[in-house]
Amino acid sequence: MLTGGITRRATAERVLDSGVAVVGRGTALAVTPDLPDRWRTGREADRQAEPVTWSDKTLASAASMAKVRPRMRRLARGGDPGPGTHPAIALVSERRRQRVALRGHRSWPAASRTGDGGGVTARG
Repeated sequence: MLTGGITRRATAERVLDSGVAVVGRGTALAVTPDLPDRWRTGREADRQAEPVTWSDKTLASAASMAKVRPRMRRLARGGDPGPGTHPAIALVSERRRQRVALRGHRSWPAASRTGDGGGVTARG
């Protein structure tokens, strides 16, 4: 599988022709949700994700992914991806969301051991 920055059909086809089995287009779909339809009709994406150009490349990469995640969630719920968010706001928001999710994941094993895990019991 290959992912990362593929927005043009010719690029995706070249990658597939080289033997790669799957081409991921998450960010491209978050920015241009109708990309598959566009490719079928011979059109390309009319916009691309705005790059995060921070000097710290690790934070820039994390912020880029944080900008895409809420758009993908909105699309998954059948909504419009909406406008982009400032990278710093997206990064803080996603970090908060991950922290809440992690709390839920940490409490689940304890609940399953006590038989309060929603029908799931621990094995061992």
